[in-house]
Amino acid sequence: MKLIEVEIIDFKSIKREKFKLNGNQLCFVGKNECGKSSIIQAVSYLNFLDYELNHKLLNKSSKSYPKGYPIIIGVFEISKETFVKLRELIYAEIPNLSRTIPKDSETSLLQIKRWGNGISNISLILTDRKNYSINITENIEKKAKFWNDFYENIYPNIEYYESEELLLEPATIDQLLSSDKKYETFRRLLYISGCDDLTILDADDDNFISTYLSNLEDNFNEILKKHYKQDESINVRIQTIRGNKLSLVIRDNTKLSFAIDERSPGFKYYFSFLINKLFAKQKNGSKKTILLLDEPGNNLHPQGSKDLLISFNEIAKNSQLLYTTHNPFLTIRNNVDALMFVYKSPKQGTKINQKPFLNKYQIIRKELGILLNDSFLLGDINLVVEGNTEKLAFHRFFQIEKYKKLEWLNIYNAGGVTNISQTINYLGENNLDLAGIAVFDSDKEALNEKKKKGYLKAMKSKKWASVEINDAFSDKKERTFEDLFPQDIYVKAFNDYCNSIKDIGVFDNNYTNFEYTKPIEVPIINTLEEHFFSFINNDRKRQNSITKQDIIRNVLDTIDKMEKEEKGKALMNVYKLLDKIVNEYKKIEKYVAN
Repeated sequence: MKLIEVEIIDFKSIKREKFKLNGNQLCFVGKNECGKSSIIQAVSYLNFLDYELNHKLLNKSSKSYPKGYPIIIGVFEISKETFVKLRELIYAEIPNLSRTIPKDSETSLLQIKRWGNGISNISLILTDRKNYSINITENIEKKAKFWNDFYENIYPNIEYYESEELLLEPATIDQLLSSDKKYETFRRLLYISGCDDLTILDADDDNFISTYLSNLEDNFNEILKKHYKQDESINVRIQTIRGNKLSLVIRDNTKLSFAIDERSPGFKYYFSFLINKLFAKQKNGSKKTILLLDEPGNNLHPQGSKDLLISFNEIAKNSQLLYTTHNPFLTIRNNVDALMFVYKSPKQGTKINQKPFLNKYQIIRKELGILLNDSFLLGDINLVVEGNTEKLAFHRFFQIEKYKKLEWLNIYNAGGVTNISQTINYLGENNLDLAGIAVFDSDKEALNEKKKKGYLKAMKSKKWASVEINDAFSDKKERTFEDLFPQDIYVKAFNDYCNSIKDIGVFDNNYTNFEYTKPIEVPIINTLEEHFFSFINNDRKRQNSITKQDIIRNVLDTIDKMEKEEKGKALMNVYKLLDKIVNEYKKIEKYVAN
């Protein structure tokens, strides 16, 4: 089961809000007290057996206040295999009802609605939103047995963590054997190290315990070295302190020993998160997990944030992850649709801006403090691009294994081709004395920019170079960045973008798709812009523009889903351009190092 939609009603600062999950990761950003944490916490109550609602969670403006409960609704997509399991479960409990359910389905959805505690306050509706809709819970007699079987065998595992719950404190055997959540991470560390029965540690034989703990240490350190790349010298010992407490001792290349509490907050968080992640994978097997994290890794170094994001990406391959952050290094760069901007309205409460691309993602970038063009945090070698479209695309290109060397190359948005010469002058020897590569379209505007003194002077330096789109082609036609991609894919992405905004007042006339029937003269964007503005009245054309970065995001999402050979063909021209950038980077790198 995959969570695809959530609706929250009367939960804390949220009056009513609904949002969709476009993938397996979702990252919420926004100001403090805007309600990001409330959204994550509300989703956790879809875990209807483990987490109990209470009256204090109710929005104070609700008609049900103060004695009512919030309402949480989750819509899940069901795989063909899960549908068969669910149908068998329904058939076992309600034989007559199963006759109205298809034998198999790849389009069915399951809606869980919760408005209180206990199974009497939950509804379960199976539907495909077209042909049938069945309220299963109305027909179940043995509700307790049904819900237990459903929860154990079909429903995803939903776990919610606040930072203070991801702690590793020394614990006695009695504390580890208790249900106190404070020691859950320690229990999980022992489990993934090979201890699936904690009562073993309660033995009286000290020699046995010492040998047993030593084996657990070896197992855990082997696991740790596979996943923690920041400092491969780290070694963990599990030892007894003050007579009866187990504790973790960390050793690194200083040859000194430190208690886990003596390490940095960032290390402790990542270390604890890694344990919980590995536990979930080992314990749940093929069962899906929805992991909810409130402000993960606030104290992490940028490299630690990168490691954490890698862990997030691994989780997202098989499960789902929703989290809040203020950390710009923890935002999802490869799927901007997975970024949600949260804000609070005095009248409407907490709301989610689900179309942040309409303002060129500026509001998200501002809230995260990553208007890097205003920052001194610039790289020794910078890739200067014309705009946000290229900035977004190159971030994703640099995730390709062959071009990982460029992953942390600072991509500097010049804010338009006419600003590139000025940008190079600012970054170059006249000011910051940094190095870089400028990326140009192959058009008249770029040609004019290359004639400016700032550009010509910079290119005389061995620390600067430039590439252009036509470096990927063998002719001299006029082209822009959009022409690097197959035209059929770009046109489809363009149509998808236009259809996504047609209901918010952009167009004055009904939008109809651009029909791609034959190759379009380059630059392709000229033809598509003409089509776009044909649906807008003349007096409003200056007020509107195409958000090209959202189209390119759709293009790259489509290509990412292709098989390896097909993907290679679609990115053929991109690879040629990236190879050129790599070559220039290698030349410049020698002079920067010296």
